[in-house]
Amino acid sequence: MNLMNRRTFIRNSGIAAGTGIILPALSLGKPFIPEKKYSLDTWEDIRSQFEINPDRIHMAQMLFATHPKPVRDAIERHRNGLDENPVEYLEERLFTQDNVTRQAVAKYLECLPEEIALTDSTTMALATLYGGLKLKPGDEILTTTHDHYSTEKSLEYNAKRHGATLNRVPLYKDPFTASEDEIVSALVKAVNPSTRIVAVTWVHSSTGVKLPLKQMSDAIRKINAGRDEDHRIYFCVDGVHGFGIEDVTMDNLGCDFFAAGTHKWLFGPRGTGILWGKKEAWKMMMPTIPSFGYASYGNWLGLVPEDQLNFGDWVSPGGFHSYEYRWALKEAFEFHLNIGKSRIQERTRQLNSMLKEGLLSLKNIKPHTPLSPTLSAGINCFEVDGIKPEDVVKKLLEKKIISSSAPYRVVYVRLTPSIINSEKDVEICIRELGNLKA
Repeated sequence: MNLMNRRTFIRNSGIAAGTGIILPALSLGKPFIPEKKYSLDTWEDIRSQFEINPDRIHMAQMLFATHPKPVRDAIERHRNGLDENPVEYLEERLFTQDNVTRQAVAKYLECLPEEIALTDSTTMALATLYGGLKLKPGDEILTTTHDHYSTEKSLEYNAKRHGATLNRVPLYKDPFTASEDEIVSALVKAVNPSTRIVAVTWVHSSTGVKLPLKQMSDAIRKINAGRDEDHRIYFCVDGVHGFGIEDVTMDNLGCDFFAAGTHKWLFGPRGTGILWGKKEAWKMMMPTIPSFGYASYGNWLGLVPEDQLNFGDWVSPGGFHSYEYRWALKEAFEFHLNIGKSRIQERTRQLNSMLKEGLLSLKNIKPHTPLSPTLSAGINCFEVDGIKPEDVVKKLLEKKIISSSAPYRVVYVRLTPSIINSEKDVEICIRELGNLKA
């Protein structure tokens, strides 16, 4: 297909004047059971799908994850196709493959595929979201003191651009003793008549605290019940460190927008991410980067009315991407669904509870992440008496344990057990931490 040929574009994209867009159908009522081509019966079977170095204990996958075999195979298949015949391989998929990917995301999140925009990372998703929010002078953005650099800067840029105000508040005093009531009460207390956006991070990588999003969204819904539509609050979430761990749907969480990279806990292709927007909230956003979706192109060509553009087609940042990675994202979601979302959640909680109980038993360790899985996920933050966090990371690496220290104003050591880890991995980490001395 010649991308610059209008007539060929219409034929290949399924767009005809006055008829809108032809998209693959999604049946939300049917369970998604992908074909099972490999054994996932045991956690050893699952770990065998990864080529991660067995000489190390990998406790920092929350930064950048390894790929399972189905994802590696898909990347290689698309890479070969692009290397052998780049133009034709691209043109055969450019206007269709993103829809296939969005359907895979939608099955995982139990939402509509048109509610999904594809990005290259959490940061791109957050910048697309917060850069595109329609605010006016005097509107307030309410966020927290616990959020990541990418959220803080994206919100700061928006506030400066529109003359909005930015209010950062703490949701808890001590992460280790944080409670749902404390968090929700702090949020509600901080809301004022000018608040239009509440922007939070689901799991804080600085402390490991997992926010009770459903309770927070319920509280915001009650506040909105007393407001007109022009003054309602939109609830926005950076969900990356709960995404791929927690067995939830978008309806469960109750937010309006949700951003997440897929190359962390989901073990998806590197350089991929998503931005979900509830259909009722689309009107609050404008695109930041022109989309390369065929609906957006069709609108530009005068073939698709603007009111027929959906969130995914309109908001997904355009430009040419690392397509061999983006198009392999479907396999990452299928891999997780083959294992089972509830099974992954249970396993992750088991390993993290084991680690937290072990840390609590050590006299030289001060934990900072709540013990309860209700308020924590897969990130465990702590201090070792008399040793700087960066030195703890170095000492653990000498024992072949890969950990990390949070790049925040207050720095802690982090260990992050995931489905690639075993009980033995956790036991070794606890033992080696107990042996550390200043």
